[in-house]
Amino acid sequence: GGLFDLADERQEVAFRYAIDAINSDRTMLAHARLSAQIEEIPPNDSFRGSRKVCSLLKSGVAAIFGPQSGQTSDHVQSICDALEIPHIENRWDFRLTRDAYSVNLYPHPSTLAKAYMDVLKTLGWQKFCIIYENNNGLVRVQELLKNHTWQINLRQLPNDDDYRPMLKDAKKAGVTHVVLDVERQNIFSVLKQAQQIGMMTSYHNYFITSLDLHTVDLEDFRHGGTNVTALRIVDPENQLVQRVIQDWVFGELRYGRTIEAPTSTMRSNGSGESSIKVVPQPTPHTT
Repeated sequence: GGLFDLADERQEVAFRYAIDAINSDRTMLAHARLSAQIEEIPPNDSFRGSRKVCSLLKSGVAAIFGPQSGQTSDHVQSICDALEIPHIENRWDFRLTRDAYSVNLYPHPSTLAKAYMDVLKTLGWQKFCIIYENNNGLVRVQELLKNHTWQINLRQLPNDDDYRPMLKDAKKAGVTHVVLDVERQNIFSVLKQAQQIGMMTSYHNYFITSLDLHTVDLEDFRHGGTNVTALRIVDPENQLVQRVIQDWVFGELRYGRTIEAPTSTMRSNGSGESSIKVVPQPTPHTT
């Protein structure tokens, strides 16, 4: 069973085609065939989420995947734990322990924090400002705050959509190195407003904690000379990744549906234009 928020079109497509891929590979489940039971629920609606879970359980599902919403996902997991139904997640979650019937495919926050520290040490940063959006951001950067060899200035984004006053204060304080922890949908807005007040120049460096920066259109910042660094797990240039995405796109066309293929906006060059570095995820033995 798959539970998806109304805006999770790509997640739902990936779920359906993953099941098709398993069914087509007879070496994986030679004596079984998977069937996808998909339900859509509004984000953070635990009441509807619980009703959908009950409906899926009545149909005899073997496991439940999702949803992405934190509040709803916690509710779904409690039901699955009580009934001993495997629950699979693919979202950021800071809990250190999980039930025996629950697994999260997202990189663990402690592992990501170590990767963040390795990147900043490699870049040679000694003094920087951490700009975060909410309490989850504090959890993601807490390991950075524990390193007393760094001079760190901590600032939170305001609740409204105008970040310029806070950014201006940071600029007056002489901030040139920024660790930015905001939700993916707000990355462009924060960088754009930083550009408007003169904080996207060749003197400024940004490390963005989001693993999805390569899906954000950064074309407006190419010629400012700013160095932007980020981590990502998937290599868009990998032939396997490209083949999977092509299967999604052409498969949807066969059913009269369309899905926008995710493309990488990351570029790297040796000129004076903005350079976006890609740091590979550490291999398990090096981590």
